[in-house]
Amino acid sequence: MSEMAIPDDHTRGSGADSRLLLLGCLLFVAGSAVFYMFPPYLAQIGARFSLDPAQLGTLAAVESLGIGMTSFLGPLWILRFNHRACAILGILVCVLGNVATAFAGSYQAVLVSRFALGLLGEGVLLTVSYTVLCLLRHVDRGFAIALTSAVSFGAAVIASAAALQRLFPVFGTLGPLIAIALATLPLVGFFSLTQPPAGAAAVPEGPRNKNRLVILALIAQAVWFGAPGAFWTFAEQVATDKGIAGKSAELALSIAELASLFGSLIAALLGHRWGRMRPIIAASVGIVLTGTLYQLCRTPVEAGVVLSVFYIFWNYGTVYQMSLVSSLDETGRLAVVMPAAQVFGLAVGPLVAGSWMTRSGDAAVAMSTAVFAALGVALYFATSYRVLRAHDVSGAVSEKSY
Repeated sequence: MSEMAIPDDHTRGSGADSRLLLLGCLLFVAGSAVFYMFPPYLAQIGARFSLDPAQLGTLAAVESLGIGMTSFLGPLWILRFNHRACAILGILVCVLGNVATAFAGSYQAVLVSRFALGLLGEGVLLTVSYTVLCLLRHVDRGFAIALTSAVSFGAAVIASAAALQRLFPVFGTLGPLIAIALATLPLVGFFSLTQPPAGAAAVPEGPRNKNRLVILALIAQAVWFGAPGAFWTFAEQVATDKGIAGKSAELALSIAELASLFGSLIAALLGHRWGRMRPIIAASVGIVLTGTLYQLCRTPVEAGVVLSVFYIFWNYGTVYQMSLVSSLDETGRLAVVMPAAQVFGLAVGPLVAGSWMTRSGDAAVAMSTAVFAALGVALYFATSYRVLRAHDVSGAVSEKSY
């Protein structure tokens, strides 16, 4: 176990909580930034080795698989090993893995380095970041700030990709990934990550029932993420089918990703003032409506606006889903599975939508989005109902929190 204890609510000041938030955000960004900068990062490697789209897709999938595997196995190791050592291991692997990628002599060597980096580097840092963020007194705001930081970092790398490649031809977009990993190192070691989260309400059920609630919420999250997975994967294809030129569709997608910052910023400002189910429902209704309206877009401007609103709702809902799971899991042992649940949903959504499209055409994308969102909300309702039922018995859980 870790050597230094986290102060509890009575002894920990706002300064300690701020340092904890900074550490959590840096770990989160270092572990997830690659997802938000895939376009220039893959383009750099693709140009270097003359890779086709299928090979680039495989490269992205291999790294994502490594991250997802570490997260999925998180409950088996997150409370057994020294978190400080785990974070340092993740940082070193991130640095060495990106250096290895920069100097790799073949596509196969890049595949191996990216899988190892995802499994033992980014995956470890992302998993530990969830444990850190679960310790915050204001979990909703913590996840919102972390998500905003990751998206902002990715957007900054995308905007400066050409300059990075010109100034640092060997490393290019890999340089910022190395820099953010190294920037995390000084803060690692300030805190132990094994103490229950200071601001989480205790759910008055036995450990086994409490774990069931967390698992149910994780299943809800996986199902809900099938909705944005189904829509976002085929957004460019749907736009092209509606007569919007390929480059215009790509521009609309880029603008939408930048607009997504507003979703997590709004969540950061609001915190859990409106509970968690209300924002999740609002986000679900938002992505269903925008997914349906997208079918009616005929110009790049219309597509850009609808995609931006969709992405804002997506990020807004994501914050509250992560904080809901974290509020139920005092140790963070099961909450660390969230990245794996999200990746699973983002993978299953396109599979269902794609098979449905062969029979129903582009309308299947909107229908798949609606089905996944509705099922996810139903599962979240089931989770909240059980929590509030426990509240009725003991009064230990605030209804406002859910």
